Amino acid sequence: MPRSTHRTSINEVRVLLEFTPTFEKIGIEYRITDSLDVADSELSSANLLILGGPAVNDVSRRAFDAIQDTLPVSINLEEVAITVANRRYAPEYDPDAQKVVKDYGLVVRCQNPFDPSRKSAAFLVMGCHGFGTAGSAQLLRDPGLARQLASEVDQRDFVAIAEIRVQGQAYGTRIIESFLFPRR
Repeated sequence: MPRSTHRTSINEVRVLLEFTPTFEKIGIEYRITDSLDVADSELSSANLLILGGPAVNDVSRRAFDAIQDTLPVSINLEEVAITVANRRYAPEYDPDAQKVVKDYGLVVRCQNPFDPSRKSAAFLVMGCHGFGTAGSAQLLRDPGLARQLASEVDQRDFVAIAEIRVQGQAYGTRIIESFLFPRR
């Protein structure tokens, strides 16, 4: 049954609203695209910022499928968890309020998987829930977290796992682990 619009969490909208002034300030042209209505060829020559995980964003799913064999992490969509080796990161919930109190997310910087020339890059920012997406985006937006991440990854492609403590509309974010992609 067709719907009038696709689902987007309020947290993903907030992330987008946080990024767009920065893009405009530093002169980055951007285009917001519906993940269900964009062909791989349209994504092939651009640097990408992909918000939301494979369960809610079709471009994210296609990108994640393309790079999954190079990642040290996996995402279990049924259990809503991120796994690294024998470590499992799954959200925690307040049993009384039925709300997320701790979420996890990923930030991946890699070659744009839709670009056969390998000249453009992609950032994938996703969480187990929208809180994880919003909190993970802080790794790129918050100056202290961005500096910490930059010192860990040394301008290389990477995967970073973030823990996000949900405190109302605010998030307490910290980097749990980061991994570098092999050098190209």
